Amino acid sequence: MDALSAEFPLLGIALRHHRNTRGHPMSFATRPYLVELYCDAPHIDGFDAMKAVQVGWSELLVQLILERAGWGGRIAAYVLPSYQLRDRFVKNRVNPLLDRVAAYQQKVPAHDPGSLKIKRFGNGSLLFLGSNTVNDFVEFSADVLVVDEFDRCVAEHLALARDRLRESPYPQLFRIGNPTMPGVGIAALFDHSDGRRWHHKCTRCGERQPLEWATNIVERDTSGRWVPLDKKRIEAGNIRPICRRCKKPFDRVADGAEWVAERPSQTRRGYQISRLDVLSQELRPLLHEWSEAQGDASKLEAFYRSVLGRPYEPKGMAIDREILANCTIGDPLDEGGGARLRDQTVVVGVDVGRLLHINVSCVEYDEEREQSVRTCLWVGTVQTFDQVYDILVRYCARVCVIDSRPEVRKAQELRDKCISSGVCEVWLAQFTRADKIGRMAYGMTLDYRRRVVSVDRTQLLDATLDDLQVDPPRKKFSEDVWRVKGWADQMVAPKRRKSANSDRFIWDEGNAEDHFRFADAYERVAADLHNRSGSYLGA
Repeated sequence: MDALSAEFPLLGIALRHHRNTRGHPMSFATRPYLVELYCDAPHIDGFDAMKAVQVGWSELLVQLILERAGWGGRIAAYVLPSYQLRDRFVKNRVNPLLDRVAAYQQKVPAHDPGSLKIKRFGNGSLLFLGSNTVNDFVEFSADVLVVDEFDRCVAEHLALARDRLRESPYPQLFRIGNPTMPGVGIAALFDHSDGRRWHHKCTRCGERQPLEWATNIVERDTSGRWVPLDKKRIEAGNIRPICRRCKKPFDRVADGAEWVAERPSQTRRGYQISRLDVLSQELRPLLHEWSEAQGDASKLEAFYRSVLGRPYEPKGMAIDREILANCTIGDPLDEGGGARLRDQTVVVGVDVGRLLHINVSCVEYDEEREQSVRTCLWVGTVQTFDQVYDILVRYCARVCVIDSRPEVRKAQELRDKCISSGVCEVWLAQFTRADKIGRMAYGMTLDYRRRVVSVDRTQLLDATLDDLQVDPPRKKFSEDVWRVKGWADQMVAPKRRKSANSDRFIWDEGNAEDHFRFADAYERVAADLHNRSGSYLGA
């Protein structure tokens, strides 16, 4: 062990002294890919790692800064997106280590445990910084800089942080994180690195290969259902990857696996790791997660980032005219409505602007009522809320969702008029931010007393984009809807992009009008409200 510690000091500390967050000794049995990093990290100028969640990288880098400061006498800085996250990180992960691991306790000066920001440790120092506080990046020099959750950090402050290394005779820079978009943040850094990926060795033919979800794990069957490539374990048992060469299932084992650089001419080290590389990760739960994410851009994005450790690039970042053309397969616009619609489920979406933009559709649900198909009856504009009421009557609407702003009072009056007359349900829509993956679609919450439905704007527009992209589409437009003034332009106006202030995606229409796009989105909410509990007013 002494010889090992002399050659690989970080690995020696990990095996001899360290305890993980659960208080257990370090083991590389299920994460053999970490061994190279524990051996090499103290001796290299750094690396950039694009990773999935819970793959052991943060644990590695905490130990690295402790070894660099406590045993190497260096000044080591650890950067997190915010000082609030920094405080929790130090309280919950760093301080417990310093308290319970004897080798670390000996490096903490007596009667001086330090603060949440700075600690003396051995002959070196530990700094813990929040990227949202610019003053943290102009007051120190460092030898080692670790940036965790890179894409969530404030980019301009990270540039200042790198300046803190310039006076060090042995600077080291380590950056890690879950990717957000292709060519952005940690994904861009990985693209400019030597691109190391963990290659598994097929236990049948010896072929070494990185595990790809759609190459080694799953495929669509003839019915379109996602199933394992491991045919012997389609319905039960732990799924095995299929070798890209011999096409046979093989076991994921540490023996023979190794890091392989895809761009060896690049001098900067880069790593990409997924949950598929964690040997204790069973693959069947991931297949269930993948199947549930189909048709939901937010869940697919989370799967790519958290499970595959790769940026998610959706098929389309907006509705375009080709998508609209593929969905223009319904009957001509119905200008009359009438009593024949009383036996059908008609829903309405209304967006409020200078004019009132209206979408009217008939809805059909599948047998499990998990999916709905909306077929357009009428699209158009009116000038007054009384005319909206007339539309609801004419088309025998069951549920209407209307933009609550800017005409809050008039929208409330329409709601109350429809309730008192028994025409239909009217819900007022408002936007709120919600978790990407929640119990209800696009973060929907309901205030039954006020008939207010709150939804996440980004997730709702994601959902309605998905409605148009699936085959067959879940929204069918009338064949002559293109003649409605402004309809096509407004449907394609919003574009999905990354927010300038965070790693969250948003929809941005620029200066273009987008009223029909939101009328369609509110109509989708109306369909889901009816599906959720039926009409309060009866059929």
